[in-house]
Amino acid sequence: MPPILIPGFFLLIGLYSLWGLMNELRTGIATSNRSPIDVRENPGGYCLLIFIKAAFVCFAVAVLLNAFGLIGDPFIWMRQNLPFLMPR
Repeated sequence: MPPILIPGFFLLIGLYSLWGLMNELRTGIATSNRSPIDVRENPGGYCLLIFIKAAFVCFAVAVLLNAFGLIGDPFIWMRQNLPFLMPR
């Protein structure tokens, strides 16, 4: 697998999440598995979904910065600090 493929994949996921995040913040309706979550009806679920999408955007930025050599590997950090997310 070419080394640019992993950062490119996470960049695409991050851009897609950023686009969806901006639309959901503008409209106040977030979608999860095609079921809408309105901020006025379920503010906790809406905030949780926005937080998860923002985390994907931040992780994509971290992978991209790692590809440029500006920071360390975010996968190693995740394996050390969040072992339940990264199988060995």
